[in-house]
Amino acid sequence: MKPPQWHRAEPGVLVGGALLRLYLALVNTQANDDHLSVIRIIAHEHRFPHLREAWEGFQPKLYHSVVALLWDISPWQSPAFQVRIAQLVSCAAGIATLFIIYRALAREPLAPSIRFLAVALVAFNPTLIGLSAQATNDAFVILFGTWALSAAAAFLRDGSRRMYWEMTIGVILALLSKGNGLVIFAAVAATLAVGVIRSGAVPGVSRARLAALTAVFTGLVVASAIAFGPYRANREDTGDPFAINGDKAPLPHFIERTYFFRPGTTSIVDTYGTFRLVDLLEHPVISNDVDDYPLHRTSLWSQLYGRAHFVHFAQHPPSWRTTHPVVLWLGRFIFLAALWPTALLLVGMARSIVAVLTPGRYLDAELYTLAGVGYFVFIIVYSLVYRDFSTMKAEFLFPALLPYVTWFAREAGRWESRRGLGLLTLGTGAALLALYVADIAILARQLT
Repeated sequence: MKPPQWHRAEPGVLVGGALLRLYLALVNTQANDDHLSVIRIIAHEHRFPHLREAWEGFQPKLYHSVVALLWDISPWQSPAFQVRIAQLVSCAAGIATLFIIYRALAREPLAPSIRFLAVALVAFNPTLIGLSAQATNDAFVILFGTWALSAAAAFLRDGSRRMYWEMTIGVILALLSKGNGLVIFAAVAATLAVGVIRSGAVPGVSRARLAALTAVFTGLVVASAIAFGPYRANREDTGDPFAINGDKAPLPHFIERTYFFRPGTTSIVDTYGTFRLVDLLEHPVISNDVDDYPLHRTSLWSQLYGRAHFVHFAQHPPSWRTTHPVVLWLGRFIFLAALWPTALLLVGMARSIVAVLTPGRYLDAELYTLAGVGYFVFIIVYSLVYRDFSTMKAEFLFPALLPYVTWFAREAGRWESRRGLGLLTLGTGAALLALYVADIAILARQLT
């Protein structure tokens, strides 16, 4: 029997992932958050709304401005068609992200089967597909964060001038897409600063030149954020450039549970010291109610795990809700199948953290570590400050999708030659892919 031709199957995976995103963007009508109100103000009144004028008025408005421009030039002005335009813009960003991931993994020394699996898990991840079908800015910040990290890693490896400018533009666009793009900026700037300290850290770039390039990068990003971002207006309105339309909460206690609005963060131990797999299996979806909710809704790691793998987990937007027994059992099987791939990712992340502490490591490895770990720090701080369970969204981590999928692929590659664990990786990966497709197929049927 001929061995599988994994490289020949990869284009089919990319096309399949793109078609699923496109189909869902055409049949969907709702989103997690109301970004359409911001777009309407820009399109109809030709101005940016202030923070309190719309629920998402505090957000950077690159996505909203692009959609508003397309609305203005479109010959079709019906509200339904405008929603589709907004969703198709997200769809295009989601598809572009998929191809950047594919190109980045192609540069990794991976076995063909492992690279195929890593690409497929991104292509068919139902949460990523769902975000690509919604009128929100999430797909934009994921795209530009992925592009910025890919270009930055290439620049750090070979000193390419083109990659430097792609990195700079990508970081600027990420920061103008969503506030958490700031983590990408911080990771890139910190890595460049480390490169300046080390001699010969970037091939073909002297220390003095790298210092100058770092200063130019920092200046351009900061100036762009001040000139085109919402940060100055938010500071003038509220005194906080990073304010959102939500109230800050008192900090939680260490052990004692206290409750604020719709419980998410209840205590340090309860929220950050637990992973409630048994409760996830008993209750594979969450409730948006204030009082009636499963225990795992107050566990950050449980929330991230459920939201990252199962599109029906959040039971939102309203038209995406279903508690049909088939869907609940599908969620349970997804949570079990995703355990081993998630464990590989986490081991890969731990290995990268240890490697960064080793002298002489490549700067691109440090960049991935700073970005990937940085987003975990971000979501911990975010959920500490606001404490509502809506701050525990997996999409807040996805601008660092490239480090995460790279860590998974590298760790899976380490086990690939060991027959038992190699088969475990491919077997659980194949099962998870089948469950992913079933999850998104059910959603597509709901929305059709």
